[in-house]
Amino acid sequence: MIIKYQIAVIGNGHSLIDEIKESFYVHLAELGIDRKYFTEIDENNFATEYKANAPLYCLYFGDTGGNFKNLDILSKLIADASLILPIVDDLDTYKASTPAELHGINGFALADPVNIESLVSLMLEGLGLLRVSRRVFISYKRNESSTVAMQLYEQLEKNGFDVFLDTHSIRPGEPFQDELWHRMADTDIVILLNTPGFLTSDWTKEELAKANAMQIGILQLLWPTHRMENTAALSIPLQLETIDFGNGSYSDAKSYLTNACIERIVEQAEYLRARSLAARQDNIVTEFMAAAKKAKRKADLHPYKFIQVAQLSGDDAIIIPTVGVPQALTYNRSEEMIGKMMFGRKPPVYLLYDHINIRDRWLQHLDWLDNYLPIKTIKVTEAEQWLLKN
Repeated sequence: MIIKYQIAVIGNGHSLIDEIKESFYVHLAELGIDRKYFTEIDENNFATEYKANAPLYCLYFGDTGGNFKNLDILSKLIADASLILPIVDDLDTYKASTPAELHGINGFALADPVNIESLVSLMLEGLGLLRVSRRVFISYKRNESSTVAMQLYEQLEKNGFDVFLDTHSIRPGEPFQDELWHRMADTDIVILLNTPGFLTSDWTKEELAKANAMQIGILQLLWPTHRMENTAALSIPLQLETIDFGNGSYSDAKSYLTNACIERIVEQAEYLRARSLAARQDNIVTEFMAAAKKAKRKADLHPYKFIQVAQLSGDDAIIIPTVGVPQALTYNRSEEMIGKMMFGRKPPVYLLYDHINIRDRWLQHLDWLDNYLPIKTIKVTEAEQWLLKN
């Protein structure tokens, strides 16, 4: 029996529902997950298709007139502790646009197609298909684009990203270079402010080289008259024009972008994030599967993106490819997911991650956690050694 993910769409409907679904399935394909493992649920098939024990994410569309539909379905999902995202046109009228049962939940404003990528990211995160931490690294040359860097820092933070900007994100007393590479290793994407003098700095050159080596997705913002750097494995160019700059000038550090341009950049960042995380996870999976083949160990990649491998004892272990630094929430959600997918069985679970550029103190912390938590970690570079011993 295969447990399917469930997407529930209830409430009062919305003109952008088809576009939301289209974007969702595009990202699923990028993540390497077939849509056949998903069930769409609405008021017409809820009674026959809904499974309380399967992962579910619900979109509840409110109504400005207070005419709320599917309240019986909503009550059932709330009783089952399902993830529900209330969607309204304007958060200023949130309570008037949603049933009282949802007033304690932070809603989402969907007034424009530009917001669809953010919404789809929330759906993928809620289903455990994208990590919940949302990290972005801004790479820039201070004397050419510091004002734009600050604009992006503020807007991305408003959109729920944990933004790394060197002037704001490294605390006094921290080793600058170690923390810089650690944060890049744990980022989802890099936004590169590609000004004419970007590659004249040794720091910015090294940041680009590191991002490329770690195969992190890069969103290149190309200043007018400037061309794209072709040194990134996964890169999306966004050519800026003179009209994108609020003061009509793009030649110094005080130049700034219009609000419309900033919104477009954030939308592209959301889109690239899923692709980047999928590519990095695939690299980790590929390395482990190659190690298993070399160690002559049977390993099966499941549709839900975890690996089931036979141990020397004859029992199976579950390997979960993890991008970035494993966090406490990663451990917890991994255990919950495997419990559902394995129908209550509790095989040993390991988080597989790439430790390159992660700070030593974090690696020591992860080693310490391995002594106390039921879920353990494996460095991908040590996968073959682990397979030969376990």
